[in-house]
Amino acid sequence: MNITSKLGRAFVSPGKSENTVLLQSCPGILVFSRSRQLQYVNRRALKLIGNIGQAMTESCLIALPSQLLELRDQIQESLDDRLRANIWEPFEVSRMVAERGQRLLLRGFGQPDRAVSLYSRIIILLEEIKFVEEDRSQLADSRMRLSELQKTGVGFPATA
Repeated sequence: MNITSKLGRAFVSPGKSENTVLLQSCPGILVFSRSRQLQYVNRRALKLIGNIGQAMTESCLIALPSQLLELRDQIQESLDDRLRANIWEPFEVSRMVAERGQRLLLRGFGQPDRAVSLYSRIIILLEEIKFVEEDRSQLADSRMRLSELQKTGVGFPATA
């Protein structure tokens, strides 16, 4: 099940910081109001959401994956329970999602507001997790290149 959210009502970050930090290391960020409305989304989140089978449509709607919506709803239930019990500390719920060869770590945060519970927020970070096999093959390739460079002496000072 996918639910669409109007992008016109949510603030999309301009992505200025993407120039200074590698895009792969930046998390995707989504912020929801207590009434479950999408209030903020950054470009990295749009890219990661698009990679797991959802995309932004021409009418400026975002189709949110069901796994993300389930996490948001779980955090909302916990947030409501905590507010009823007068528990004001932020909390975190994490979940791994794997689809089409891509793994994402979804980290959801419930952020209660003591003054006005309507201002409580749900923040979800999406972080791409690389497969261990890919990392091992990249490490093996790097070691092989390093040993070739050592054999040829390229890039290393000569020893006397």
